[in-house]
Amino acid sequence: MTLVLELPDSWKRLLGLDTADAPGRAREMLITESYREGRLSRGQAAEMLGLSFHEAESFFKRHGAEQQPSWEELEASGDKLRAALQS
Repeated sequence: MTLVLELPDSWKRLLGLDTADAPGRAREMLITESYREGRLSRGQAAEMLGLSFHEAESFFKRHGAEQQPSWEELEASGDKLRAALQS
């Protein structure tokens, strides 16, 4: 798929897309945000970025893209903790 974006020059600079590798940078941004949103697993994102598991771990940490747990996951963790404390 080819995606064409028209951005003002000031946006390109702000987004870090004013370099020779703008397409690669845009691809990284799209994959990183999709991972952050939970649309991609770490393995899928790593594969798309051409990184090993550990390289992807470092990449996402550098870019502040750790996935946040969903509300349901937090509630389930809380339930497990309460059950463990009561036993």
